Amino acid sequence: MALKRELAAAVAIPIVLAILFAGPALLFNLLVAVVALCALWEFYRMAEKSGHRVAKTLGLAAAGLVLAAAALRWGPVRFETAGEMVEVVGRTSLDWWYGAALAFVFAASIAPMLGRLDPSAALSCAAATVFGVGAIALPATAMCYLRAFSPRAVLLLLALVWVCDSCAYYFGRRFGKTPLAPVISPKKTWEGTVAGLVGATVFGAAAGTWWFLPQLGPARGALAGALASSAGQVGDLVESLWKRGAGVKDSGQFLPGHGGFYDRIDSLLFAGPVMAAFVLGL
Repeated sequence: MALKRELAAAVAIPIVLAILFAGPALLFNLLVAVVALCALWEFYRMAEKSGHRVAKTLGLAAAGLVLAAAALRWGPVRFETAGEMVEVVGRTSLDWWYGAALAFVFAASIAPMLGRLDPSAALSCAAATVFGVGAIALPATAMCYLRAFSPRAVLLLLALVWVCDSCAYYFGRRFGKTPLAPVISPKKTWEGTVAGLVGATVFGAAAGTWWFLPQLGPARGALAGALASSAGQVGDLVESLWKRGAGVKDSGQFLPGHGGFYDRIDSLLFAGPVMAAFVLGL
């Protein structure tokens, strides 16, 4: 299983990096949309295993609209002709999002009636449908925003999460003694969590000085590393909570040894908006 895990990573990582740096922003945004939609499907499956009926078609359609709007807004295709830059895909306005969000909430509220669910299951159905879009599709758009700023901003986000996870895993495995959340994730320890925080903070300070995102500077880089990695660890615990309630080990079986799509991006969904806030400050 360890060998399969390493082989899967060896294939997936170069593909993602090639799309991030060599492809247009729109292509990366479409990759984000596909992964987020697959993660949302896995979330809805877990919700059903937890006893909640979900309007999956409605939720996936709403998530698709959110992600498509983000892909177009932060992934315009430009080319130069006659000395002028022409934008093929314009930056879409977000003014319609408010009305679309209300329409989605209303539709999710009506879905249990159309599906003729028992009234006792109506509230959980509507809530799980709406929550999935808000918890997965919406924060996933932060990666589209980061790509619009710079591919290096996305790479910094990925590196921070990886450094945090690696430090937490190896230090916690060797020195961890105090359980962090024994009911939700028995193997996580406070010692590993602190090690992940320290490692990501140091890496963030270096990244804010070096090649990754020198616009941040060492101080803001360290703060970004600390806050983004902490948010990422919370995101990992949140997904562990959903899996524990659903009685599953992994959200899916997409990559051998890596679990499902949601397993791969649970930390990014929480860390991404934090990093986007720092980039917005630039």
